[in-house]
Amino acid sequence: MTTFVPLPDVASEKDTRGVALHAVGIRGLRLPMILRLPSNIEQPVIAIADLSVDIEAEQRGAHMSRLVEALYEWASSPRTPAEVRELLLTTRERLNSRAAQLHLRFPYFLQVPAPVTQTPGWLDVEVEWECKLNNGASYAVSHFVFPAMTLCPCSKAISEYGAHNQRALVRLWLQTKDKLPRLPDEYLPIVQESASSLVYPVLKRPDEKYVTEHSYENPRFVEDVARELTIRLAEREEISWFRVECESIESIHNHNAFARYESPRRK
Repeated sequence: MTTFVPLPDVASEKDTRGVALHAVGIRGLRLPMILRLPSNIEQPVIAIADLSVDIEAEQRGAHMSRLVEALYEWASSPRTPAEVRELLLTTRERLNSRAAQLHLRFPYFLQVPAPVTQTPGWLDVEVEWECKLNNGASYAVSHFVFPAMTLCPCSKAISEYGAHNQRALVRLWLQTKDKLPRLPDEYLPIVQESASSLVYPVLKRPDEKYVTEHSYENPRFVEDVARELTIRLAEREEISWFRVECESIESIHNHNAFARYESPRRK
């Protein structure tokens, strides 16, 4: 028969320095999880998680293993974005804290057909969720990075033929009135309408011809893309705050160009 000797719980010792800490936790934990999409389809992802809580001035440390356990247990079942709140509630209760914070990063795949041949392909979008629950109050910011394309209006105007074009990164930060994290599906059309062209996962020759000609007919500076995104997102009733950015990975310069806009917060 094995006898277990009680071990000291150093993290629960009293601290006398009088400093409460706003966030104590784990960072960079990789874990598999399954997202349940609004269409009820499930998508497996590999996520990187930061999870933390606040601790009182008299508490020396947090029990970090409980944070890992909470993440593993939560990710063991398919989850919707709305169920992040459940993870934060569990975390806060287990560590007897007032606040819990989650930062989750994962690649998300949207099925995007080629524009002419409709050849199917998967477009990867980087997704980040920053969520917090504090004494019942909560917030969530969703961050998406979409690949897109810009064609330079100046290059088109001054050249006898052609115009330089390049891949761009469209970044959206969104906070919605329901205070829940979001998935990028519904915002892909906004990116498509605002940039010179989408970046498509698969292009056959008819598709490549279309993208080349379509982008030539829709030249965009990064400033143009940022303004087009702003106009379209400002019309969305579900959004209480947003920030947009377009970064052009320049093809004829040894630097990138970018433009950004941040909205005022709606009540």
